[in-house]
Amino acid sequence: MGKDIIVRSILDVTVCTHSKGGVGRWVRGLESGLSQVNRDHLSIDLAETHPGHTSTVPGATVIPPPLWMKLPLFRRLLLGRGILETSRASRIEKLVGKPDIIHLSGVQPEGNGRNKVVTFFDDTPWVSPESHTKETLFYAGKLKCLVDSGAAVLAISGWAASIARNLFNIPPERTGYAGGAAEDIFTPGEPNLQVLEKLDLEPGGYFLHVGSYVPRKNIPFLVRCFKEAGTEKKLVLAGAEKWGDGVAENTSGVVFLKNISDNDLLTLYRGAVALLLPSTSEGLGLPVLEAFACGTPVIASDGGALPETVGRNGLLLPVLKSEPWVRSIVEMATGVISSSLRKQAESALRPTWKDVGEKAMNFYRSLL
Repeated sequence: MGKDIIVRSILDVTVCTHSKGGVGRWVRGLESGLSQVNRDHLSIDLAETHPGHTSTVPGATVIPPPLWMKLPLFRRLLLGRGILETSRASRIEKLVGKPDIIHLSGVQPEGNGRNKVVTFFDDTPWVSPESHTKETLFYAGKLKCLVDSGAAVLAISGWAASIARNLFNIPPERTGYAGGAAEDIFTPGEPNLQVLEKLDLEPGGYFLHVGSYVPRKNIPFLVRCFKEAGTEKKLVLAGAEKWGDGVAENTSGVVFLKNISDNDLLTLYRGAVALLLPSTSEGLGLPVLEAFACGTPVIASDGGALPETVGRNGLLLPVLKSEPWVRSIVEMATGVISSSLRKQAESALRPTWKDVGEKAMNFYRSLL
């Protein structure tokens, strides 16, 4: 279908209010890209799933809860019967109509459209459910039900698209991928010394990990390797939440930074020796793209989509093999490989969210 054909698309961005990490960040980026490439695009947010919190996506159309939610007696009775969830499709259609494409991400309301699309991030809910909460497993189950009933799948990477095809046994024409990008704020330059001073850090005096502290991020492994490397530099863990047995918290030289703003994160990237990403699996690896956008060297594992995302612009190391990680941390800290890795990072392509939105639109068109 040609690019001149009008496609009315709707993206559910409700998950952005729930997720500060990669899932919410990716959906916000996709929303930005779709808004740039499709004048007939609309985003929706289900207010009832995050009471007391406004949508984090400016301009999103808020789908209000039914009027009976204001009546205590009816609310208790109908909530117990699941009426709130089953009414979502009709409420969405009543407010925004029935589009050509309704793209469901995260919360996955049963919206109506000529075609339904779901986002596939990774396969960990199915291959390692013990690393997930009951809530995330519940939504993974809903995603599978949507796919089984005919929804197409837009994955965040080529690797994830291949995994989705095998996992759900769906044909290639019902799967696509859009990739990812760094926000415009992430650019090369000098770190803000006032920000680093506030965080008790120095330029070039630390390694950086960015991401939530879920098991697949492999942070205890990273901390053990860092400790074994014996460098005088610090390890900064910038993320939204902690987990585990406290091994990282008891290690000298490890710095925890929670709820970091993008402005401060920009300085952290610019001032880091390198980004370290030892994940056992990643559906994409947005921190890699953010680091590249800042010209920051990247050392990552070969888990999941990371080889695709890093390409030849960083150093890929085996998952869970400590010796190469210890050696590389030492070589970066002492400057042995820092110059070559920085040149690789600076030469990386820098896709934009508009590029991602265009890929998504091309996939939407292919479904019509």
